[in-house]
Amino acid sequence: MQFDMKNKLFVLFLLAGLFLVQQANAQTTIGFTNPAKVLNQLPEVQEVDQQIQKLITEKDEELAAKASNLQEMFSEYENARASMTEEQRTAREDELMELNQQFQTERENGLKEVQQRRRELMAPIIQRMNTAMEEVAAEMNLDLVLNEGTSYGDSIIFYGKDKLDITDKIIAKLQ
Repeated sequence: MQFDMKNKLFVLFLLAGLFLVQQANAQTTIGFTNPAKVLNQLPEVQEVDQQIQKLITEKDEELAAKASNLQEMFSEYENARASMTEEQRTAREDELMELNQQFQTERENGLKEVQQRRRELMAPIIQRMNTAMEEVAAEMNLDLVLNEGTSYGDSIIFYGKDKLDITDKIIAKLQ
């Protein structure tokens, strides 16, 4: 049996119609949550924030002492500059530039260390939150859970659909 173009189109429309009917019968259930609100309710996050603040304070104190020392060395150079030979000035300037570069590198490394430590401390908390979210979604037979906002501040707006918000249920499960 040979299919002509008319029969091919008929079969194509028939398959498309069956697909649309199947899609109409399969209703997707959706919920949403606000991870920031969940995390703000957890005492463990406050403890992490305190630990990170302590680390930041320690790093700031170390850097402040080094910055003060470096500033003193620059001042000493400026005071002695007039009595130095060109070679001495060039050598001292190179040394000071190197020390300044080391200071900047230490500052950047300190910031990276703080960020890495925060990620390490938050990882198990976020895993617990994700597990609770999965459990709530399973209990409510949700097919999809969306985040209310993103790191860029964009939000998904659900007009009058507060019943879709599972944030409080996740918080309750974590407590």
